[in-house]
Amino acid sequence: MEDEYIAASEVIKEAVWMKNYIQELDVVPSIAELVVIFCDNNGAIAQAKELRSHHRSKHILRRYYLLKEMVSRGDILMD
Repeated sequence: MEDEYIAASEVIKEAVWMKNYIQELDVVPSIAELVVIFCDNNGAIAQAKELRSHHRSKHILRRYYLLKEMVSRGDILMD
């Protein structure tokens, strides 16, 4: 689960950057919609959607918590 969660965090960084870049170009009007990230690991999805930290995930570095923040704000939909 940890590797999938970290990989999803990296994907989120790239997806948000790409979305902002395309939004700046103003060529795709539908880019304002939220970004959907598909993941086949239920543990990683549950970890991203969980608002509080779990004792088993303490070892995951803080820099990867961007995923959790983006999901809780509603910018990203993880499915």
